[in-house]
Amino acid sequence: MWPSKSILYLVLIFVLGPENLSAQTLIGLNFEGNEVGKFPSGWSSRDKENMIKTYTVQAEAENKFLHADSRGTSVQIGYEKKWELKDFPILRWHWRAQTFPEGTNEREKSGNDNVLAAYVVFGGWPIPSSIKYVWSDTLPVGETFDSPHSSKTKVIVVRSGRSMIGKWVTEERNVLADYLSLFGEGEKNPTARGIALLTDSDNTNTRAVGDYGDITISRGGLR
Repeated sequence: MWPSKSILYLVLIFVLGPENLSAQTLIGLNFEGNEVGKFPSGWSSRDKENMIKTYTVQAEAENKFLHADSRGTSVQIGYEKKWELKDFPILRWHWRAQTFPEGTNEREKSGNDNVLAAYVVFGGWPIPSSIKYVWSDTLPVGETFDSPHSSKTKVIVVRSGRSMIGKWVTEERNVLADYLSLFGEGEKNPTARGIALLTDSDNTNTRAVGDYGDITISRGGLR
């Protein structure tokens, strides 16, 4: 489990000072204020019916988190927030894989399912651009490619395999650096529009189960 909220906050206050802490962090998303067993406030999906079946807030010890259980479904949920990547480039999040969908290969439509995936979204509708950070069962860490569903979604494998199944792990990415690398002809000073999460198993018609913890967007230097 990641550090408790009180311990983490006190450590950051000691290191950065209270004014510096607020200046360093733009978004600090957690699920503490939500009722266990319910869909989290502030998040939404086009699939209103299945979002409440797939995603629920759960608790362990002092921490609440978002539990995702996909049974042959694909329901993406999003949190809208606009920010400039040049000012706040660092995305940091916690997640835990529980059950991997079987027979996956994210390069192919027929195998494009993930136990865990986090997106940063850019642009607008009808087809926004996005970077999709995935925990893949089969593809190696560092692999990047276009989603088989849309070239506007760039996929980065940030974790691979089942060696850490059942354990909380922390990921951190410089989204600005990733954007400039993946969208070479895009905006020079890109604006993010929000964050999305996806645990899905529709293409393989299996099951995927995973958990999402705190999500932070910052200038950096919070380690």
